[in-house]
Amino acid sequence: MMKEINCHIIQDILPLYVDEVVSDDTREMVEEHLKHCEECKKEVAFMKRELYLPVEKEVPMIKNLKRKWRNKKLMVSGLSVLLTGLILFGANYLVFHHDTLIPYSDSLVQIELQDDGRLASHYYGEGYYSVHVAGPLTVEIDGKEKRAVFLHYTKTISSSPTKKLFNGKDSRNEQDFIFSLASLDDIDVVYYADFDSMEIFDQGNNWEPVIEHAELLWEK
Repeated sequence: MMKEINCHIIQDILPLYVDEVVSDDTREMVEEHLKHCEECKKEVAFMKRELYLPVEKEVPMIKNLKRKWRNKKLMVSGLSVLLTGLILFGANYLVFHHDTLIPYSDSLVQIELQDDGRLASHYYGEGYYSVHVAGPLTVEIDGKEKRAVFLHYTKTISSSPTKKLFNGKDSRNEQDFIFSLASLDDIDVVYYADFDSMEIFDQGNNWEPVIEHAELLWEK
């Protein structure tokens, strides 16, 4: 009967013994009892198996979940960086490199004869991003063939860090605003017009629609 009582007492503290949270004296008492009690030995073995086997199965699963979560975080981070880069690139292009036509006005540009016998476009506006020039080209105007030059100036939302935007608000050097065109002998007429040279070339090099909406700057 004492053995049975002792077993009940021992079995009450076996979970603590298996978890190794008992005092040294208690541990010695349990181990001494286990030397002579097969039933309690089996109970200890069962507890240890129950404690450790599921952990061995669970660890790889947890590692898998952690790896998948880490990979997902890396993917999301990568996509965020890519998206941010695309947005910044788009904004940079829109602000600094997307140029639009500067509308013509009477005081915007004049065609002047230079000392070297060449015609030049002199820009008098406040600032511009670039000048687009096509010609001299042989075109038919009022039934006659003439050598024509087409040009226009463009602007961006802001000054560009990679391409020079001439700014008339600062102390300006007029030479920066003079663009040489061609020899006087090679030009009959100069127009200010909105055009896309590549598009016109692809459509048969027909400049008549451009001339219809162009502003005459100079004529021989």
